[in-house]
Amino acid sequence: MGWSSVLLLASAYLTLHLSTAEGEERFCDFPKISHGILYDAKKYDPLSPVPSGKVLYYSCEYNFVSPSNSFWNLITCTEEGWSPTPKCLRLCFFPFVENGNSTSSGLTHLQGDTVQVVCNPGYSLQNNQSSMACTEEGWSVPPKCISTNSTWKCGPPPSIDNGDITSFPLPEYPPLSSIEYQCKSFNKMQGNNKITCRNGEWSEPPKCLNACIVSEEIMRKHNISPKWTEIRKIYMQSGDYIEFICKRGYKKANTSPSFRTMCIDGYINYPSCTKVSLVYE
Repeated sequence: MGWSSVLLLASAYLTLHLSTAEGEERFCDFPKISHGILYDAKKYDPLSPVPSGKVLYYSCEYNFVSPSNSFWNLITCTEEGWSPTPKCLRLCFFPFVENGNSTSSGLTHLQGDTVQVVCNPGYSLQNNQSSMACTEEGWSVPPKCISTNSTWKCGPPPSIDNGDITSFPLPEYPPLSSIEYQCKSFNKMQGNNKITCRNGEWSEPPKCLNACIVSEEIMRKHNISPKWTEIRKIYMQSGDYIEFICKRGYKKANTSPSFRTMCIDGYINYPSCTKVSLVYE
C-alpha cells in the first residue's frame, strides 16, 4: 500500500471520527416561556441553540406559577429537550358566587382545573353551563350566576380602573347590546374590549393593567440609571422591559436582581448598586 493510500485512509478515518463526535453533540432550542422571565436573559442569543448540559433559571409573571410553585426554577438541556419542561400556569381565584354556590368559593385554582357551580333557581352560568375552567386568560366564563329571564335589560355598564367606555353611558340597555372599553395612556388592556348584555347581566369587562413610572427619585434610591436613554422619568406598559446600569462610582450589589427587568401591572423589581470602596495603600 502506497503512502497516498495510507494518507487517504487516515483522512477518511479522521473525518468519520469527527463527524461521529459532532453527532454526539445535542442542542435545545432557546426556551420560549409564555408568561415566564429567563434569569439574566441578556447574556444569551435567543436565535442560537443551547448546548446539552446547560442549566438555566426562569421565573413566572404575576398571577402565574411554575409546576413546582418555586420563584426561580432550574431547567437543564438534555438529549430529550428541556427538563423539566419550562412552563408558567395561570392562577385563578374563585370568589363567592352571586346567586349560586360552589365548594371552590374562596379558593385559588391552577390553569386546567375545572370548577362546578350550582346556581339558584331561575339563574344559571353563561350559556346555561354548570362548570367553568381556569384558563391562561382566567376563568372560561364569569363566576357569576345570571338570571335566565332573557327579556331583562341591563343597567349602566361596570366601571373599570384606569379605563372607561368609548360611548356615552345610558341608564339602561336592551338585551344583546354591546359596548367597548378603552384604557388610559400606558395602561395595557387585558381581556376583551367589548362586553355584551345577556339575561340582564353584562359579560366580564376587561382590565387595564397599571403602568409603571420610573422616576428619578426611585433610580436615585437604587443608585441606577436607564441604560439606553437620558430621560429622567419613564412611563412603561405592563409587559415592557427596561434595562439599567449603575451610576458612576457604584457597582452592582451582591443581592441585586437582574438589571434587565419587566413592568408587571405597575410593579418593577429594581436592581441596586452600592458605592465603590476606594482602597489606598
